[in-house]
Amino acid sequence: MQYTEQDRQVLHDTWMSYKAKMRVTQIEMAKRLGLSQLVFSDILRGQVPLEHSFVNQFCNYIGVDPVMTLPSLREQVGGTMPNSVTLTNTYIVDGNIKNVRYSGNQIIVEYEHNVQTY
Repeated sequence: MQYTEQDRQVLHDTWMSYKAKMRVTQIEMAKRLGLSQLVFSDILRGQVPLEHSFVNQFCNYIGVDPVMTLPSLREQVGGTMPNSVTLTNTYIVDGNIKNVRYSGNQIIVEYEHNVQTY
């Protein structure tokens, strides 16, 4: 499998996002992958070609599907990325919900919590 520059860029961007969210350093990820930090960096910068084993292991660690993430793999299976997806989240609160509203991408849940006094 020959990976493209676009695939490498997507992996790099995915890594940067994951690293920021999860507060993982490049050194920590390199250790998880059994690589030196320099080799890991060289792969993501395109100095070393992407290999199938690296792509699979890397995607597995950060929790993404390589077929849905990398453009060349997506093309091979004839898939396209949807423009949007619908997700569902369930929340449990310690009390009775009194009001739910939203503003932009925030959900505000007002609930009544019973406080026990001793």
